[in-house]
Amino acid sequence: MKNIIVYLSPLEKGFDIVNYSVQVAERLGLNIHYVYNVDPEVVESLREDNNISKEELEQKIIEEKKIEIGKLVESQNWNEKDITAVYSVYSGAFDKMFKTIASRNHCELVLFPVSEAGKQLHIKSIFQILDIMKLPVWCFPVGTEFRQIKTIVYASDYKKQDIDTIKALSAFATHFKAKINILHVFKGEKFKQQLIDSGLKELIGKKIAYQNIEVHSKKKNSITKGITDFSKAAFADLLVLLKRDKNIFRNLFAKGTIVKMLKKNELPILIYKK
Repeated sequence: MKNIIVYLSPLEKGFDIVNYSVQVAERLGLNIHYVYNVDPEVVESLREDNNISKEELEQKIIEEKKIEIGKLVESQNWNEKDITAVYSVYSGAFDKMFKTIASRNHCELVLFPVSEAGKQLHIKSIFQILDIMKLPVWCFPVGTEFRQIKTIVYASDYKKQDIDTIKALSAFATHFKAKINILHVFKGEKFKQQLIDSGLKELIGKKIAYQNIEVHSKKKNSITKGITDFSKAAFADLLVLLKRDKNIFRNLFAKGTIVKMLKKNELPILIYKK
């Protein structure tokens, strides 16, 4: 069985993060690997006793965090679950930790909690993960309870290349029996002809077996407002966005949209990478 990688931070919200991650993992049929990193720069800032080396203090903090995380994980009754959980505390910077994790092939998803206080740093960390790994990243507001995924909104640019992401999303949605709304928010009047030219609707009918999919387009001056308004009207439980790497201009545009949605949106957001 493959794993979900769960970034277990901030630890003061650890119980909430563990509870949320268990709900997600059980529905997806995935085991959990909780990870936490001890940043050397933070260790150095805490070193007040000249008689202890940075390495000794770092090891001491790692052991303390392992005990703390162990208690959080053991708060769940794993004997009654069909999934298991392990945890690791890494020494080193955040990106170094995820480079280590990326070398493993048994991971399917990253679950990343976003706190209001640390939102700016967390958004930066999310993009570091997306740069390092090919895995989708599920971001959720810390402190929120897991809500059953019944309706998904995927903000698409209606390109034929989207079909691979829609296939992956369809497999994901199967676990929840969720409805997928594929949405394109546009500003210009020419979009309807572009939609016809793209042939995405027809391609979905041919390539995607999942039946519970609808395609929508909405004209709005603000892309993010269009996505937000539609998601609210559709009673969405999950918003899906795509980060592209190949087209620099499109990637910059997509990154800007993702950042805005992470800052303002209250829904969990699943980010795929193309």
